[in-house]
Amino acid sequence: MTGSPDIPAAVRHRLVSQDRAAAAWLDGLPSRIGAVLERWDLRVAGPPSFGGTSVVLPVRSGGTGSAALKLVSPLGDAVQEARALEVLAGHGTVRRERHSPEDQALLLELLPGPTLADLADEREAVAAAGAVAARIAAVPAPPDAPQLAASAPAWREAFARQHRRAIREGRALPADVVQAADATIGDLAGAAAPGMTHGDLSFANVLRRDDGAWVAIDPLYRSGPAEHEAHTVLRSVTRPPLSEGLSRARGMRRMRELLGIFCEAASLDPQRAWRISQARFAASAFWEAEHGGDAADIAWLREMAAEIEL
Repeated sequence: MTGSPDIPAAVRHRLVSQDRAAAAWLDGLPSRIGAVLERWDLRVAGPPSFGGTSVVLPVRSGGTGSAALKLVSPLGDAVQEARALEVLAGHGTVRRERHSPEDQALLLELLPGPTLADLADEREAVAAAGAVAARIAAVPAPPDAPQLAASAPAWREAFARQHRRAIREGRALPADVVQAADATIGDLAGAAAPGMTHGDLSFANVLRRDDGAWVAIDPLYRSGPAEHEAHTVLRSVTRPPLSEGLSRARGMRRMRELLGIFCEAASLDPQRAWRISQARFAASAFWEAEHGGDAADIAWLREMAAEIEL
């Protein structure tokens, strides 16, 4: 059985719109999957799922039992993901079983779920995300792991370009919001961290193992302060209204409460987590506006960025 998945039109459009090279990758996917299945003695055990940059198939084999076969598109980097998973070795993340660099393929432990996005109690979800962030941060980063601090100057330059474009297009953020974000990004340049960090700790990227433990998928190979993850966690929660009066005050109070829960679970500095989040909210508002993002989402990001102080 080849197990070649039918690619939904929406998935194809999303991948190709981001990188035209994805079209050739999608066309060659059936043969690539067939080759990996044969080489690793696997058979498909269920329908595929589609991530932001990949296709994942549940598989079985005599040697590994149940597992997940992940094929990474040109939008992702299976080599860097494999390296991250090797270093983290299951500490807060899914376990890696095999890797084929030439096929951009990974064989991973199968996680039955649910994800943190499926939990009814967002406080529980945020606390679980914090615990995962702490486990990842406890793993010492190898010398070759890219430091978030090293990318801060490039981020600062990109943010300045975004701001100039926003001014030209009449959607600039207030000056104090931009200045606060710029200062935080500049400070990150001197914030080398000894441990690993995930890089995209959304609720959808944290799943439950059979033993009940929560672990993350799709880690980046990166070292940096775990406070950097707070922005992604906050973007995962149900968004309270921030537009007016009392509802806005209540909404911000709730976001601060959730940030506190995350930081307590991960043993992080809430002030630092908020400063980095504020900068990332501002940058995200610019990025979404430049790429045709949802108007309500952009408005929410701008409101969050406007909260300079915790």
